Amino acid sequence: MSLITWDGSYAVNVRRCDEEHQKLFSLLNSLHNAMLVGKGSSVIVPLVADLKNYTKYHFSNEEGLMERAKYPSLPVHRMEHQKFVKQVDEFQSDLEKGKPVNSIDVVTFIRAWLSDHIRKTDRAYGPHLNSCGVS
Repeated sequence: MSLITWDGSYAVNVRRCDEEHQKLFSLLNSLHNAMLVGKGSSVIVPLVADLKNYTKYHFSNEEGLMERAKYPSLPVHRMEHQKFVKQVDEFQSDLEKGKPVNSIDVVTFIRAWLSDHIRKTDRAYGPHLNSCGVS
């Protein structure tokens, strides 16, 4: 059962970004599905690591596209990415130190951030990138 399902409301109309966003949904849904069967605590460490690595990869790609297209809101957008990475770093650091990290907190944070960020901040760059020939 998916916690978050990809639909047109998330599309930024930049193929690469939409595909990468769908991968982020998949990571989130993997954690959620593990939680549903009582395995959240056993998969949280590798999933947080995967999430951290993949978001850095995705953010680098996304920001690169915006740089090449001279997207005017890139500095603000980049700051949002940095805040997300900082929170994921905190989750990972706590896990590495053996501190308990509630998988519900991780899922809640990621779901809210993805939904809000993609539907508002990311969708704003789509038309600009499209007008610069990026689709």
